[in-house]
Amino acid sequence: MVFPLIAAAFSAVASVVAAVTPVIASIGPAVASFCTTVLPRVVPVLIGNLEKLNTFVGVVQAVLQVIGIFKPGEQIKDIGDRAIQAASQDIKPENFDSFEAYMEEIRAFELDPTKTESITDVEKYAAGLAVGAQGMDEKFNVREGTMANLWPLVANNPEYFSSTRLTSLLGSTTDVISLLKYFEGGLGPAAAAETEGKIVAAEKTMAPEITEEAIYVQLDAAVEHFKKPESI
Repeated sequence: MVFPLIAAAFSAVASVVAAVTPVIASIGPAVASFCTTVLPRVVPVLIGNLEKLNTFVGVVQAVLQVIGIFKPGEQIKDIGDRAIQAASQDIKPENFDSFEAYMEEIRAFELDPTKTESITDVEKYAAGLAVGAQGMDEKFNVREGTMANLWPLVANNPEYFSSTRLTSLLGSTTDVISLLKYFEGGLGPAAAAETEGKIVAAEKTMAPEITEEAIYVQLDAAVEHFKKPESI
């Protein structure tokens, strides 16, 4: 029974990705790339149970606000709605000198309530996640598409990847692609050891009172969590 359920889950994710991509890809090349690399890995939480969705969204919004991509009170869904509607009038990140200039423009953009109703929540969330990640790329001066790899970490285990832990990790490393691969078991021994050292350093900075043994217990549990198939 397990395999048919997993197959059904994959089919549901693929259908949602196929439906969402045309709606949000017009925002710009970075968002189009997000649709192929990251969106399939966060869709399960976007269409899953409300409690996990709210936890995921809360963590991501807190990180984006702490880092200064979003202003206090700004929400992923609203930013996504604005980005989608603004793109139809050629208001896109690529047409601005800086990401902040783009954000100021979409903050001031007058939404069409009829279009807001027609855009699904999943489309709004997906667009908001992509736009927020693009802002982080510029903030940390990393290759476009890098920071979006944080979102699958949160989607998989938002209880472990809290906003406090993520901001602490970003103080230790901006190589979030290696972070994701570490938890997925996709790094070689040397790279895994290097990445693990950065994670442990971030943990010690976040909570100096915690023993190294306790850090590894939590870390091992988080790695094991990634091996569990996502349910929808």
